[in-house]
Amino acid sequence: MAFYTIKEAIREGRRLKLSLADGEYRVEPHVLGRDRRGRTLLRAFQLGSPGRRATAATWKLFDLDSIQHAVELDERFARPREGYKANDPAMRGGILERF
Repeated sequence: MAFYTIKEAIREGRRLKLSLADGEYRVEPHVLGRDRRGRTLLRAFQLGSPGRRATAATWKLFDLDSIQHAVELDERFARPREGYKANDPAMRGGILERF
């Protein structure tokens, strides 16, 4: 299940490969939480999209319901990226895990 893989990756500071309907993304997961409506969300720093033309690294918000598969990569990150907000405003329903 993507939820537990993502939660563990945040704890360990590991990068993830996420598979969604529109493609795959390499990310550094930072915050897992819920919005006001109870949807589970992931705030991650997107490093690029494998198999596609490289995109600029940026912050992205993923709805866990849209993640088909999550795989921990054998790559670590040691500190939060610039712009990290531990109390992410999108997570008004509560934070479940944070980097």
